[in-house]
Amino acid sequence: PCLSSVWPIPPSSINGFWLLNLSSIIFIGALGRNRTYGPQIRNLMLYPTELQAHCLLYLVLLMHKIHLMKKDANEYLFNEAVKYLGKYPATRKKIKEYLQKKIKNKKTYTRAIFPEGIDKEEMIEGIVGRLDELKIINEDHFIESMFHYYQQSLFSIRKIKNKLFQKGFDSKVIDEFINQKFHENPELEIEILKQYIVKKKIAGLEEPELKKKLYQQSFSENSIFRVIKD
Repeated sequence: PCLSSVWPIPPSSINGFWLLNLSSIIFIGALGRNRTYGPQIRNLMLYPTELQAHCLLYLVLLMHKIHLMKKDANEYLFNEAVKYLGKYPATRKKIKEYLQKKIKNKKTYTRAIFPEGIDKEEMIEGIVGRLDELKIINEDHFIESMFHYYQQSLFSIRKIKNKLFQKGFDSKVIDEFINQKFHENPELEIEILKQYIVKKKIAGLEEPELKKKLYQQSFSENSIFRVIKD
């Protein structure tokens, strides 16, 4: 088919790098100034050299269009992180893991352009730092809400720590947060433990069986001893 009817040549395409490629292709297709030489193809029948040249020209223009549709990798990954955080609250660690998976995904390279030689880990750090500055990542609010949820679920302190770590919080951040909670309420785990016994209706169990049930839920030995003693 006529190239001009399939893909009109945009003037913006014929410049710089593309001009060099297009010039060489047109030259190949126009060897000896064949009858189809010129801006338009007037005959349906093409010689092999002409057909090859016009196919190559079509491919170059197609690749150029795809190239223009791609986004800068930094902006693309930043937008993907924002979309993820809009659906799922996450820690810095989880966002880094999410972006690392994105970079390993082949689909990402069809949608984004990575500058040659760029350090991808540094790019991820920069994106996370930007999310932090814009308060899109809010670990303080997130850890507070997750702690409240686990507390209402009557989890032991040890179990709460493990859950927070699985969510991606740094162990030092978790320890400082839990210490602050104990500073505000030294009886925190005792209160959770008493509520757990009432909810599970296990207060009437023999002491060895009750201890076993509470140890299985990772309550501390000191908390179990105090509750049973009382």
